[in-house]
Amino acid sequence: MALPLGQLVSVLPGVACEGDPSAAVAQVTADSREAGPGVLFVAVRGTGGDGHRFLAQAAAAGAAGLVIAADHAGPVPGGVPVVRCADTRPAPALLARALHGTPDDALVTAAVTGTNGKTTTAFLLQALLDRVQGPCGLLGTIRYSDGRESVAAPLTTPGGPVFYAWLGRMRDNGCGSVAMELSSHALDQQRTAGLGLDVAVMTNLGRDHLDYHADLAAYLAAKARIADLLRRDGARRGTLCLNAGDPAFADLATGDVPVLRWCARPEAPAPGADLQVTTAVLGLDGTRLGLDWRGEKLELASPLVGRFNVENLTAALAAGLALGVEAGACCAALAAVTQVPGRLERIGLPQGGIAVVDYAHTHDALDAVLTTCDELLTGPDGRRRGRLLAVFGCGGDRDRGKRPLMAQVVARGADAAWITSDNPRSEDPAAICADITAGFDAVPDPRAAGREVVIDRTAAVEAALAAAGAGDIVVIAGKGHEDYQIVGDRVLDLDDRRIVRDWIARGGTS
Repeated sequence: MALPLGQLVSVLPGVACEGDPSAAVAQVTADSREAGPGVLFVAVRGTGGDGHRFLAQAAAAGAAGLVIAADHAGPVPGGVPVVRCADTRPAPALLARALHGTPDDALVTAAVTGTNGKTTTAFLLQALLDRVQGPCGLLGTIRYSDGRESVAAPLTTPGGPVFYAWLGRMRDNGCGSVAMELSSHALDQQRTAGLGLDVAVMTNLGRDHLDYHADLAAYLAAKARIADLLRRDGARRGTLCLNAGDPAFADLATGDVPVLRWCARPEAPAPGADLQVTTAVLGLDGTRLGLDWRGEKLELASPLVGRFNVENLTAALAAGLALGVEAGACCAALAAVTQVPGRLERIGLPQGGIAVVDYAHTHDALDAVLTTCDELLTGPDGRRRGRLLAVFGCGGDRDRGKRPLMAQVVARGADAAWITSDNPRSEDPAAICADITAGFDAVPDPRAAGREVVIDRTAAVEAALAAAGAGDIVVIAGKGHEDYQIVGDRVLDLDDRRIVRDWIARGGTS
């Protein structure tokens, strides 16, 4: 689909077009390397640089036009249409949305944000909608799916042109709905500008991405922008599904949108919650929940294990209910989901223990995984059946402040630990491990009597597996579904789950 430049840019506020408005535009990009005939290049100022530096490059490639900031005072190439607008940050998304025929209007749109639980909640919600309403697309950390094709996700939330291209394919492929994760980066950078949401879920708030956001207040403010995307057009009004059990959201201004409050803590019910978990029975074979939905008693039995999955299941159920799905149908659909890739993914070990691979990469998430596994190790008599071993690291070029926090969680919550590489990126892996080790040293009486630094991740995982005995659980945290490791400028082949299975196939030898 192509549109005349003048017609396309009319969706931007306060624009001034210089040059031929009839130039045909078939694609929008903010990356000058993608510029060419039929491609409209948008110059965006961001944390990684200023797109206005690449105007000449885009023009030389034959771009159909250039969108620049109204206050840009630098040189502008001649011989190509130029569009000036007050703010170019939302422009790639707004233009792509128009170019693809506002595909979100043809879909039931559900989005999830929060520090932890986004991926599992979105995955559950997609399964729910797919089962009760027909084909449902997915955009999230694990993969993108348009109803026909599914690919590994390079970003939790892609940039505007890619985002709306996927929504367009979902619509064209017969999807009636989409479940998506919206990261704080995406919300802050307006990657989904123009999007109309039918339901927005806020899971929880903890420390993460403080390498990008100035502080926790700025992080919360970015997350809260999801409410701005809710539909407000008459009969089709979006609903905010808010975790009433998280004190971080207690003073959150919800504006003029309907709010469905849910609480997944039976031990601490939230006054006025629309959906409240009243009982939760956790075991190695799954989770059984009793819930109160505005006076109606519900039961949900899920194969998913762990206390944090109580929250994920409740969040997905709340979203389904907000969309008008019958409660029994919601519970049946959620009960059918047996595993979320790389989320508390269990692999039996030949010596009788269990390996658990999880994406936990914040101290809150890691604490939740260790607590869950500790509960699974504890019998009805209160006695522990085995030890809890942990393998973990921290990503490079990311918030250094969470490294000692993650170490302290492991020092208090595991019996032994192997500190290793995650995605070191441009940092020295040994320096990252040293930051983590400092966190261990700050715990005066650690439960983790033994700790070892093994920088090679494969070797660290294999060492922990070899140390495990009957009844033990080995938690391998940080990468989950990822099948790669970023070291410097290289992307290496590495999958924690495959490391475990290969070790088992070799008879438990390194």
